[in-house]
Amino acid sequence: MGIHYAIVEGDPLDNGNGGRVIGGADHCTITDGQGRVRRQTHAGHLAWCGVCKSHGPIREAAPITRSLRGYDVRLGAYEAVDGDIVICKCPRPPRVVAVYARTVMYIDDSGHAPVPTYAATSQETPRRAYDEQFTLCDAAGKPMSETFYTVCLSSGEMVHGVTDSSGRTERHATSGAQGIRLYLGHRETAE
Repeated sequence: MGIHYAIVEGDPLDNGNGGRVIGGADHCTITDGQGRVRRQTHAGHLAWCGVCKSHGPIREAAPITRSLRGYDVRLGAYEAVDGDIVICKCPRPPRVVAVYARTVMYIDDSGHAPVPTYAATSQETPRRAYDEQFTLCDAAGKPMSETFYTVCLSSGEMVHGVTDSSGRTERHATSGAQGIRLYLGHRETAE
């Protein structure tokens, strides 16, 4: 299972020297831990590389299932996540590092992690059942108790619930690994 975080303007690059994300969508923002509103970054937005002193577009490179990234119809681009690269003049493209929007997570349990192997005599690969529970936290990291939420399963099924006093969702069982989307509030459709 891999966990990735949203990228916003100001997030650094992994090669240091002051490199940072400088682009983002005016119509899509995330509030950081200090209450500052930052524009969310998508593939194609620019970053500044402090090593080679050039601007370059962000490209999808993180090991995450593409469908887990939000797609912005207005921009025609997917959301950037930590681990994506910047196409600058450096011989090794630097990666973007999520610092300011770590409250926005993309949880990928679709198989990018190493897959267990089974005995050669097995006729069928066993399927594992999953029974997951999540704790919803605010930007300060405090659990969000008694909060409405919606889980959108990969099948398209929408499950509504309310967190308990510790900010935990109900357990959501699936017959195998799959990506989900979790939204605050009750929704009728997934975006």
